[in-house]
Amino acid sequence: MNVRRMVQITIGVMAIIGLPVEAPASIEGTPHDLSAVAGGATCSFCHTPHGALAGTPLWSHELSTAVYQIYQSSSLEARVGQPTGSSKLCLSCHDGTVALTQTIGDAFAGGAYIAPGSANLGTDLSDDHPISFTYSSGLSTQDPQIRPPSTLPGELILDRSGELQCTTCHDAHDNTHGNFLVMSNYRSQMCTSCHDLSGWRLSSHESSTTLVAGANDPYLQRRQHGTLADVGCLICHRPHGAGGRERLLHFARQEDNCLDCHDGSAAQTNIRAELLKLSRHDVFHYQGVHDLRETPLVAARHVECADCHNPHALHDIPAQPPLVQGAMQSVSGVTISGVVIQTAQFEYEVCFKCHADSPDRPQSSITRQITQTNTRLEFDPSARSFHPVAAAGTNQNVPSLKPPMTVATQIYCTDCHNSDSTSGAQGPHGSVYPNLLAFRYETSDFTQESSFSYELCYRCHSRNSILGDESFPGHRRHLEEQIPCSACHDSHGISASQGTRLNNSHLINFDISIVRPDPGTGRLAYEDLGVFQGRCFLSCHSKTHSPEEY
Repeated sequence: MNVRRMVQITIGVMAIIGLPVEAPASIEGTPHDLSAVAGGATCSFCHTPHGALAGTPLWSHELSTAVYQIYQSSSLEARVGQPTGSSKLCLSCHDGTVALTQTIGDAFAGGAYIAPGSANLGTDLSDDHPISFTYSSGLSTQDPQIRPPSTLPGELILDRSGELQCTTCHDAHDNTHGNFLVMSNYRSQMCTSCHDLSGWRLSSHESSTTLVAGANDPYLQRRQHGTLADVGCLICHRPHGAGGRERLLHFARQEDNCLDCHDGSAAQTNIRAELLKLSRHDVFHYQGVHDLRETPLVAARHVECADCHNPHALHDIPAQPPLVQGAMQSVSGVTISGVVIQTAQFEYEVCFKCHADSPDRPQSSITRQITQTNTRLEFDPSARSFHPVAAAGTNQNVPSLKPPMTVATQIYCTDCHNSDSTSGAQGPHGSVYPNLLAFRYETSDFTQESSFSYELCYRCHSRNSILGDESFPGHRRHLEEQIPCSACHDSHGISASQGTRLNNSHLINFDISIVRPDPGTGRLAYEDLGVFQGRCFLSCHSKTHSPEEY
């Protein structure tokens, strides 16, 4: 008697004695229908009524003796070992080491192996979703983004030991949902049954109506669903055969998992073009450096998309300075006091991860009288003077500010450091101007003043006011003599540990390649003498101030 007949008799007996009976799912016509290979005995590839392996569901297929490479990740809390239980049964075919017809006792002749492709997992399971680990409430406690096992839907079944196996997600006898899934994964409903991702619901990726067909990603293009929202987690992740093994990403290079859509093909903006500009956050330069668990204060210098963006939580809801903007939601940061936090509240905290206490932070291209490249110290509210990024400025008299800006206004880092494009992609991805500036800001000596030369400054400060000497009676004269703004002003700020209120108010920190000490007194200094009053000791453009007062 073949196994199929035995199953039919069993169902009949259940019906006679009054047990509930559901119509059995059929594997006929599915990839698991191997009847053509063995003359119609489909079930016999896996099952036998007699002489089966002990402790198995009448298992007849030879098991693999392979030792597997298992999935590893710095963010993995579960303890994953070699495959156990029903997963070993699945792998007896799907690791490609045992012939499909190799049953116990060699019931069938022939040597056909599972064909190369997505179903042939091989013995390297490091690019596949982890299996054979205990899915417990303790695991959920360790990782709050894993749902407790008590909340799993009835379709997702753990084994008797409480372990997640291949059979938790796949039913070898039922291909109703494709890929033998136990339930539909439309809009990631199966993935999110286990993974409770912070910020995912209503995020830009979760709700995107962008068509999958436009993406430069063959894996996405093969999906049956139309939009990114329909595909859900599979936008970026592959449960089997992932190119980026850690965290199961489509591609090995982290940026490729973003730029397959954000190159103007599927997403409206072309970030790839921005990242190829003269000045850029060069994500292409680094590979395998960024890690989700890295500590910003000691991490090796690098930049990847995930340093600034959390693809699970980003959205388009506008925010006001200094609150973190939607595209940078749920990203780690460093506070104004230097403390590493898991979720940045303010935009500047994200920037501080690389541009503050990191020993490998970028250096200034301008040689200053006071050298400081730690932006956290430059923008600290205790600093001697600063642009109002982390707090409102200290100067209560700034007549050049354009409405609606006032002395109480705060700004973003990205108000100055951003794409030079006025349409399309925004954010500090790339710019044609140095230092990732959104607008032109000349720092070379003998620069001809124009609305374009100092366009960055004139975005907030009225050119008419500056040239009208409303703030300082020498502004117009200095600019007409082709002295750049940067010769006197340090755009970020001067830290409290280095400058003084007397010498470094109004962002005064001289560029010593342009401004030199007064030869008479030997001093290079500015002294603040009160509102709109001061004096300078210096030599610049062959003119000596020893001192010059205003």
